[in-house]
Amino acid sequence: MKRTVLFAVIICTIFFCKLENIQADVYKNGLITVKHEKLPVKRDGHRIQLNHPYKLTGDFVTKVLSDIYYKEKGLLKRKETLKVFQDEEIKKLVPLIVQAFSVATPLQVISVTSYSYRMILSDKKNYCILFIADHSLNIAFGRIHMFQTFNDIMSKKKKYLTTRENPAKKRRSSFWKLIPSAGQRLEPGHENWLIIDLSK
Repeated sequence: MKRTVLFAVIICTIFFCKLENIQADVYKNGLITVKHEKLPVKRDGHRIQLNHPYKLTGDFVTKVLSDIYYKEKGLLKRKETLKVFQDEEIKKLVPLIVQAFSVATPLQVISVTSYSYRMILSDKKNYCILFIADHSLNIAFGRIHMFQTFNDIMSKKKKYLTTRENPAKKRRSSFWKLIPSAGQRLEPGHENWLIIDLSK
């Protein structure tokens, strides 16, 4: 009898652990992570109503990510406009983002942590959140090409997966600013938040 009860407890524990992992909705490809986050996103002091779930096509997401540019700030800045996401990075991100949007709830944004590889044992970290509101895709960045060594990534990997940073609360960075492409605009008062109209 005791063995039967113990077996039942073990089965229930395994079931609920799997259920919890499903509800966590974390999508990964190597060190690239796309997941759902319950972050409050506000405009003019009022919480934004999110239009989730939402069906996006892979071609659309690819074009959006390919058209995101920024400029560096500071004494050592490069003068040219730079791409945020690299081609190989985009290929990995697109299916994860499409899947995440298709099952997101109206209380969840899509958070993205990715890495643009630059040289041996180091790369650059990008972190942003995506959400849809008022027939527009919104992308707010917290980090763009933040230098990371391989040891930094591996030692802090768990921390990145549980970060609660909210880029929508950020207005600007001391190191970069986004440069809108055709069909994009900045959220008023923000240098880190792009808006793309979905109705066009």
